[in-house]
Amino acid sequence: MRRFLPVLAVLALLASCGGDATDGPGPAPDSGIRGVVTTGPQCPVVQVGSPCPDAPWEGKINVTSDGFVTTTPTSADGRFSIALEPGTYTVLPFVSGPTSAEPVTVVVEAHRYAEVTLTVDTGIR
Repeated sequence: MRRFLPVLAVLALLASCGGDATDGPGPAPDSGIRGVVTTGPQCPVVQVGSPCPDAPWEGKINVTSDGFVTTTPTSADGRFSIALEPGTYTVLPFVSGPTSAEPVTVVVEAHRYAEVTLTVDTGIR
């Protein structure tokens, strides 16, 4: 019987914790950031009559705010969307090699998605 006392104590403790199995994080916020990332220039010399538009950028976006860090991928057309609580965030494409990108500060308001356009510089000149 003494062997079962610790097991009974643990079960009693778990039963007293309350809650149900559906408890967990609440629903996703109805606010966040949506955007598109492009990369350019694509041509070493842009000539009149010969357009050289920036291309969609596919990769990961880093989102930070006061120690909070998360990432989200872009789609093949450079678009991304991430649900976030209201606040101020820094958004930056994760790049490596000769490319570079500048961070963008975005303010997310309650019940809204902030729109942002990011650019990855190819370094082509």
